[in-house]
Formats: sequence, structure tokens, C-alpha cells
Amino acid sequence: MKKILALLLCVSLLFVMIAACGNNSDPGGGPPIETGPGPVVNPGGDGDDGEEEDAPPTFVAPNYSLPDKEADVYRTKDGKRHIIIGGAYDRYYDSTHEDIWVSNPANPETAQMSFDVLKEVEARYNVFIEFINMTWEGISENIPISIMSGLPDADAYFTDTQIVIPAVLNNMATGLEDLGLPSDHDVFKLSGNTVMKSMKIPGQDKTYMFTAARANQDMYMIGYNKDMIAAHGLIDPQERWDLNEWTWETFREYCRVLTDTSQDIYGWSGFWTNFLQGLLFSNNAAFAPGPVQTIDSPNSLEVLNFLNELYNVDRTARPWNPDDWGINNDLYIEGKSAFWISVPWINQGNVNDGNFTFELGMVPFPIGPNGNKDTMPTQSVEGGYYFIPRYIAQPREVFDVIYDLTNWFKGDLDYRDDMDWVKDMVMTDENFKYYMEVNGRTGFELAFVLGFSASVDGMFEQTNGPPIYTPAQYVEIYRQVYQDALDNYFK
Repeated sequence: MKKILALLLCVSLLFVMIAACGNNSDPGGGPPIETGPGPVVNPGGDGDDGEEEDAPPTFVAPNYSLPDKEADVYRTKDGKRHIIIGGAYDRYYDSTHEDIWVSNPANPETAQMSFDVLKEVEARYNVFIEFINMTWEGISENIPISIMSGLPDADAYFTDTQIVIPAVLNNMATGLEDLGLPSDHDVFKLSGNTVMKSMKIPGQDKTYMFTAARANQDMYMIGYNKDMIAAHGLIDPQERWDLNEWTWETFREYCRVLTDTSQDIYGWSGFWTNFLQGLLFSNNAAFAPGPVQTIDSPNSLEVLNFLNELYNVDRTARPWNPDDWGINNDLYIEGKSAFWISVPWINQGNVNDGNFTFELGMVPFPIGPNGNKDTMPTQSVEGGYYFIPRYIAQPREVFDVIYDLTNWFKGDLDYRDDMDWVKDMVMTDENFKYYMEVNGRTGFELAFVLGFSASVDGMFEQTNGPPIYTPAQYVEIYRQVYQDALDNYFK
């Protein structure tokens, strides 16, 4: 057993997961994990006594020494306030540009709208706005060094969460609650944000991270065969969702009823990656919600045990085929899988080729024992976020400038989101309704951006053999692997 565990540890480090900046295509090793809403997770207890803790963990960051001084950084240029936004790539448009053609825009109409709003914002606030490309290495060094000096080189930073989160945890950011924003401001909404959305790190009293809102077009949901559901006399999952009855136990019972192994028909067949993330979100759980791993928390263990029940106890999930990721999720096209992972980009080929010979249903993930239908996240916090550093004078004005620049579409979401394609790919108005109901809920799970794949498929019965380890053994194998990866992430 020791040799097996050692081998598994080595193998796990060979698999590289797709990060937030990845594209939305199947790279050959399975689909990317949705990187965009995930839960503000209460990871529960420490796993020793099996009891959950009511309060989220308080993350202790390295003890950087920050000066005790007033917020007095206020730059000027040509008689105007000079607002610098630091990033890791070129941004368009700012006050250094004379027209839209400096960026060779793909859509001149929306580019001109953005440029026109820039000029309006310049006049409204009497500011000179400049985006500075500090490069990835440069911004990684600039943020701690300049803020620790008490003289930040930028009035706001926009970069990846890998850089933003440590800065927030080290008390280098200004809380949005301190800006005098009303509590019902768009940026604080859980979902349905028009212009900006925010993310509060678990254990933090204030909100420091914010970014442009958008209707997500790659959100993973549960697809299902409506004809199969009806033929077995089961209540439609969308109705169950409305009644707050779409739970793990309901899903498990449906899978039992719908499975017929003699005909190679299974209740569930799909990518374990997205299934795992969705189940974690649905149970208020996370493997990596911050600097401390919580793979061994009670809520996380419930997720692992639920997967074990589907694959190894009930045998209602199709045995995993590690050599053919596609067949695990494509079985439904043959009418041999009741539930699977559904997302517009996966649906696209089948919709365009007319492969749906049954009525497609789409519903959010079933709710776990510790989940909440009204707050369950649907995307994990990755990608780019803004934060305003400490020591910036009049930070509310900086926020308002960024907010108004972001609203280049002036509230007309058709310009920003163009959801017609999504509507076509989910096929029905009902499916689109449920897709949008939970759209935009961002949470906190770093498990899939740590540079390795702690594959849970070793817990499953597979087409080439029995499970390799139990949920408890999985936790023992990967607990320290996760912690080491988080230590490296937050260093």
C-alpha cells in the first residue's frame, strides 16, 4: 500500500489542470473547469471530531510591516488627477490614446462606445486615466514593494487572483465598505450585477476585490433526458428545483430508478472534474478555500462519500473510462445516460448537428446536506480582479472612475453579453431561465488552479479495474499535497 500511495503522489503531480486564462475547448484531457462563480465557503471543522464549525476560518497571512500613515497618494497631470491602473497586459482605452485604431479593434462599434465613454469620464471627474502594463513579473514585485513603502505606484491594480488574494490577505487593500458605497450598490449583489461584481474572501470582514460583471456563457449545469424522466414517471428536476426538493438524495434516487446496467444505461455519466466542483459548491464545501486546505473538512468528506455511493455502492454512475474522457460525457447522446454535464460549448456540436433525439433539460446541481439553493455558487473565483491599495487619497473617486469606464455599454446588456448564442445552445426558454437564475454567483475554490490534478477518479470503479482507494484514503494521500500547493500559491 505504501508503494501505491507513493506512486499516486508522484503521478498526481504530472497532471496539469487548466487555469482561468485557458480557452473553452477540450484539450484532450477533459474539459476545463469553469473558472469564473464558487462559494464563500465555510469549510467546517478540522476533520478530527467530525463536527462543523459555525464560523469561517481566519486566514493568517505573513506579517508584512506597513506604515501607519494617512491615505495621501494623489497624482496630478496637466491640472487633472492622474489615475494609474496597473496591470499585466495592455489595456484599451485610456487618456494616452487619440482614437480606437491604436488597438485594431475586432468590433469598431463597441470599441467606439468604449472610447466615447472614456472621454465622458475624463470630463466628468477631471481626470487623466492611464493603464500601465507592468508585466506579470513586474506587478508581482510592484504590489508588495510599493504598497509597503506607503507610496503605491498605482491607484488601482487589475491582475490575477493569484496576486490579488495575497495582497488582500496581507492588509494591502482598501475595503469597498469604507468608500461610502450604499449597501445595495450593484457591486455588492450576490448575482444579477449590471456593471461590477465583488468577491469577499472567507474570513474577511470587508470586501476588497471587484471586477466587471457579465452573464457567464460557460456555466456548468446538470443536463438530463426529459423523455427518460417522464417515461419513468418521475417529477421533472426543474420542478424539484423550484420546490427546493432537488437534493443529493433526490438525485441519487433518480439515478437508481433510471439505471439499467443490462442495457448499459446509467443514471449518471460525465466528467468527474466539473462534477466534483459542482458538488463541492452545492454542499458549501471546498478543498482549497484559501491558504489552509480543507479537503478533510466534514463538508468536503460528504462530497467524496457521495461520489463513492454513486460509483461504487449504487453503481448508478457509469464506470469511469480513463482512456476515453469523451465517452463518459457523450453517452447521453445515445440515450443511455439520464444525467450528465451540460454547458453551452459542450452542447454546441450536438445542437448544430441535430444529435438531440430527445428533449434536453438543464437544471442546477442538486443541493447537498449543507448547501443552500438560494446562495449556492456556480463559478469559482479566478481570473482578473481590481483592488484599490491602501494610502490612495479619495479612493471612492478611483472606484467611481473604474465603475463608469466599465459601464461603456450604459446598461444595455445586449452589447456586453450577446446571450442569443447561449439561448440557442440551451435550446429552450425553460432551460435558459434556470441557467440565468444561478448565473453570476461567484465563490471561492482554488483547487483547480494550483498546478496539479488531485484526481478523484481513483475512487471510482473504472472500466479497467476496481477503485484504487477509498474517500478516507484519498484525503490522507492528498491532504499535504494540497497544503504544499497552497503554500506555494500564497508565498
